[in-house]
Amino acid sequence: MNQRKRKEAEWAALAQRFQLEALHGALRTLEGQIAGLESESARQSSDLSHLDAQIAQLYAEAGRVRPGAEELAVDAADRPAPSARETKTVRQRSTDTPRSVAPPELGENWGAYLRNVERYITDHGIEVTRDPLEQLVPPQLAAEIRDRFDAEFVPAPWDRWDYGVVALAVLVGAVTDYLLVATPGGMFKGQPQRGSPLTAWMKEQSKKLAPMRGPDEVERHAFQQWIAELTTVAEHWAKVPYDVVSPKVGLTPNVHRLASPGHDPLLGLLFGVRDIIAGSCTFIDKSGAWRILDHPHHAGTHNPLEALVKVVVHGFSDIFTPRGLPPPFLAPFQLVDAKPGFTLKEGGDPVPVRHVARYMYSSGYDLRHFLTMKISPAIAEVILGAYHGVRACAASPEPGEAGIPERLKREQMLALTHGLLASANILKTALYGWNPMAINLAQFEALARRMLSLMKLASERDRLIRQGLHDGWEALLADAPHSFREPSASR
Repeated sequence: MNQRKRKEAEWAALAQRFQLEALHGALRTLEGQIAGLESESARQSSDLSHLDAQIAQLYAEAGRVRPGAEELAVDAADRPAPSARETKTVRQRSTDTPRSVAPPELGENWGAYLRNVERYITDHGIEVTRDPLEQLVPPQLAAEIRDRFDAEFVPAPWDRWDYGVVALAVLVGAVTDYLLVATPGGMFKGQPQRGSPLTAWMKEQSKKLAPMRGPDEVERHAFQQWIAELTTVAEHWAKVPYDVVSPKVGLTPNVHRLASPGHDPLLGLLFGVRDIIAGSCTFIDKSGAWRILDHPHHAGTHNPLEALVKVVVHGFSDIFTPRGLPPPFLAPFQLVDAKPGFTLKEGGDPVPVRHVARYMYSSGYDLRHFLTMKISPAIAEVILGAYHGVRACAASPEPGEAGIPERLKREQMLALTHGLLASANILKTALYGWNPMAINLAQFEALARRMLSLMKLASERDRLIRQGLHDGWEALLADAPHSFREPSASR
């Protein structure tokens, strides 16, 4: 049942509820009048019995015989009827009976009935802005329904341990981001930057795994030698049309992999396959515009699976080279022309986002450093996951699947943790002299992912609520009279 139909049903229920309350009030008034009449009848009966005793005593004292019922009936027949004035006086002293409230007219169909209901609501001043639950059910039942709703759909409440573990995860993640992730290294505005030891180690190891350009003096053990030979074969086999170097259009040796989305670890699965099939090179030029160049030496292919394999193999051959592959989703930032305030030279002017992205990649901000950046959000999620696991085991020896309230709470904790870690990363960037290389792209991607997950879970919760409302209304309509059930079903 959609929102409009539910509102119509609520209005009809409110009108019927108003009628029932009016009838209930009338019955209560009648019950009070009946009770008053019974009390008055008992009093009059007592007075009449007392009067009868006094009359009998008077007859006895006078020595006369009291007339019988037959004689009194004959005398009463001869008496004149009460006048109109006396009858009016008696009627004025009686209590008026309550007037019942007529229900809305049914009409010819459901639409006509709804129009009658709207008119009925206006005429009787029925309140429709308040929660219908408070008006349609008794307060105790409404409280029970709300408690059950909270238990099934409202996020579980937080306690001090929840806040404490979020603070711990943020602290550990922020320290890890500052000390271990740091920056890819290099120089910024003429000053040497503190580089990540883990990124430096991965880049050093990559020299032993990159495609070989002939005999060299690099010392490799057997496994490294095998990987190097494999990447060499992959480089020669997986020639792709989007691997173009053309400085005139911004495809320089330093940034051509960032400029072409086919080299993106994730976007390449779409753009790279498309380029191989079409025999073209899709890229973002230095002005931030989409461009497509036809590659004369690549005629394209009609086999999407072959194209996909070539994208993966080509990426494997590039990942260990000195420039490496760009981080996922860094390429689209070249389309942004806004100026975030970053300056790349001492005393220089702020540059657009697309220039910042190109500077970052050309300075070593690649997929290997992205893997280092993922440590900070990953360690925070490990802490939260371990905490929830311990609490679940402590609450039940065999914990089952968490319900909506617990899942909402966990997603809220994760979203808050990643939001605070993203804020801490902004502080870290400021401490590094607003060096864009200090930005933890993996952290912001984790925040976006958790926000989407929270929205998805909230949407699932809303769907379950709507389904419950629909089932409830269907159950009510199934018990309703046929004259109401048939029009509503036809809608």
